[in-house]
Amino acid sequence: MLIDELKELFIQAFPKLDITGQQQAAQLYQLLAQGQPVNIEIFASHINLSTNETKRLLDNWTGVSFNNKHQIDAFWGLSTSKTTHSFNTGQHILYTWCAWDLLFMPVILKQTITATTQCPLSKQKITLTISEHGIEEVNPADTMITFIKPTLEQLKANVTSSFCQYIFFVESEQTGRKWQQQHNDGFLLELDQGFNLGKDIIKQVFKDLQ
Repeated sequence: MLIDELKELFIQAFPKLDITGQQQAAQLYQLLAQGQPVNIEIFASHINLSTNETKRLLDNWTGVSFNNKHQIDAFWGLSTSKTTHSFNTGQHILYTWCAWDLLFMPVILKQTITATTQCPLSKQKITLTISEHGIEEVNPADTMITFIKPTLEQLKANVTSSFCQYIFFVESEQTGRKWQQQHNDGFLLELDQGFNLGKDIIKQVFKDLQ
């Protein structure tokens, strides 16, 4: 099944984390969720490691992004730098690398968000309310998500260029079919499929913290 293949692919691409690593990654997400890039020294103090130990830790993780001040500005989908995919936690405006990331951020952050993005073809604004349990509201109602299946090597080398740049919400299946005409290897998922896929991956990656 394609969904099962995608689930296994992204679990393999995510950093392999023991319970300590899961706690460290969860802490990094929470720090980024404050809406500002995170100094390595600040992250180090929160996970009780030295700055050099923390640098080595980050060097071994995929999906970490740094700004020109060498602050952590993104981690596996959650970004403090502006993109076309934004969400509001009620306290901060944050961003994601692709539309799919919006669907599982509530699972990671354990809170309801309101999300805004745009259909790449029609430029229609798309809004959602998403909790850690599922999608509560979406407008337009027929919104779907574009998807591709990269290789594991591509994901580990550069997740944004190999995957994220192709993943959008489209306002309808009809619009999604037009997108597919431009991307022969692309396919569409229902939003609930995208949410459940992301949730299953996050639950597996952070399995010891449930």
